[in-house]
Amino acid sequence: MRRVAVVVVAALALAACGSGDDDATDDVDDTVEDTASGDDAGDDGDDGDDGAGDDGAGDDEPSDDSDADDTTDAGGDDGGDDAVGERSINIQLYQGPSSFSPLLAATGPNGLMQQIHWDALVGLGGETDYVGRLAESWDVSDDATTWTFNLRDDVRWSDGEQFTADDVVFTFEALSNPATGSGNTGKFSNVAGHAEFVAGEADNISGFTAPDDFTFQIELLAPNSAYMVDMVEPLIPILPEHVVSQLPVEGLAENQFFREPTVGIGPYIFSRWLSDDQVEFVANPEFRDELGLDTVYTTFLATDVAQAQLETGEIDYTQVSAVDLERVSGIDGVTVHSVDGPSIAALHTAWDTKTELVQPQVRQAMMHAIDRQAIVDSVIAGEGDVINTMAFGPDWAVPDGLNEYPYDPEKAQELLAEVGWDSDTEVTIEIVPGQTDRDQVVTIVAGQLQAVGINAVVEPMDGTAMGSDIGDRNFDLLMSIYGLFNADPAAMGFRLACAQGNGGGNLSNYCNPELDELLAAGVATTDQDERAAIYADAQKIVNEELPVILLYSPRTISATSDRLEGYVASPIPTQAFWNIAEWSVSG
Repeated sequence: MRRVAVVVVAALALAACGSGDDDATDDVDDTVEDTASGDDAGDDGDDGDDGAGDDGAGDDEPSDDSDADDTTDAGGDDGGDDAVGERSINIQLYQGPSSFSPLLAATGPNGLMQQIHWDALVGLGGETDYVGRLAESWDVSDDATTWTFNLRDDVRWSDGEQFTADDVVFTFEALSNPATGSGNTGKFSNVAGHAEFVAGEADNISGFTAPDDFTFQIELLAPNSAYMVDMVEPLIPILPEHVVSQLPVEGLAENQFFREPTVGIGPYIFSRWLSDDQVEFVANPEFRDELGLDTVYTTFLATDVAQAQLETGEIDYTQVSAVDLERVSGIDGVTVHSVDGPSIAALHTAWDTKTELVQPQVRQAMMHAIDRQAIVDSVIAGEGDVINTMAFGPDWAVPDGLNEYPYDPEKAQELLAEVGWDSDTEVTIEIVPGQTDRDQVVTIVAGQLQAVGINAVVEPMDGTAMGSDIGDRNFDLLMSIYGLFNADPAAMGFRLACAQGNGGGNLSNYCNPELDELLAAGVATTDQDERAAIYADAQKIVNEELPVILLYSPRTISATSDRLEGYVASPIPTQAFWNIAEWSVSG
């Protein structure tokens, strides 16, 4: 993976200078210029392809096919000719996909594919508003313990079977059942009967019911006035009970069915893997609305490769790295979409196994060591904001007086000295490469951590390998951009509550009972003033303890060919295909 190696050299040079250089912004600027120079940019494309292939070695997926050049060839041979047809499109995935299983812990590329093949009860619209999908409407009881979803009665699975509330009950129980290998069990710990079901004391979860064919109800043990946050991020795809119930429960999450699902409910359904990184979808003949496309091809491409193919007309959609925004905006026949994002860029550590990083002073030192404002200004071209707590909005939920962790290498060194930090301790930073700005950020972060005495080393890998490390609790730090954190502070619950660890949304396995109590109290009332006071205390804990190393909140930038019509950008990059049923092509 030569491109990353080149950038590391630049970052190390930055680190060496940065330790004694007060003008950190200039340092970052210089690094960006080095890494974005013409020669390096060319290397990025080539090496990004090679790197993807290299990283796939040894995993379940054939590594040779994950090379971006090979993927492009596959598209040309198998899908590319069709993709330029009148009713076909090629769209980018920013990382390699592996499964259509919603039971596995959510990943961006898998989630994007699932939005095409499956569907959820509710989701997010073009902004952070809730929209009905398989549910027409929903309501909550006055005490916020009963949520009722009224389902559409005009939906059929792709094999012609009627979609009903039984499918929903089945799916939620499968997601709750640890025997399936679900990574979402903790998400439903507040549902009545969940504990008894998980303990094997009940055959079903009493809190999931279907009063009739088109009504689904959730009964909660404790009130949750913000439960919709948990329903839409990540999305909860519904499975066909008449098919999946016939499969073994044990290990269901990784059943081969989810590699090549034969039944779907989304606008386009899985047809075949053209390569390990490219999937063909065809129009669902039973979809409830008229569709504008016959075929959709998804392909994993590094952002620089994808943008080059957008320019040549080979693909119709791609995410755009902020560093490339100006160049992409100048391409004829391309429309750029830039929207405020609700996600955060953060570094996660495994609290349960990497004890050397558990002391808060170490993570506070990291915050002071990283010049986050310079990264926002230079690497992502101002397309984002520095954040100091996980839930950075709405305004009423963010108290005054939070520590802003300004760039201060000397302060970082003082904090490390307090805990007797050993500078020989290697701290790896895992990343799935392929997104130019993210690749540059993590390299600069490593260099700046080294400058204060943290022996940080960037470790590129593919998504499958990172997923294995997460499951094995074998990672020091890893970077991701995720979440819906500016709509309601209740979103912190899925990411930080003790019950959400061990394979759930709490990736770090962070656990603080005091924070748990505050998060539970915050969703138990609808009074905004009362909630603001509760979350002020919760935010201060997060700001001080830093369950994750907070970097910034980026804007979400994408680009589409002018032949693609109906695309509405989602603020969440992992929900970019939320309205693909409305897409069509012109000409």
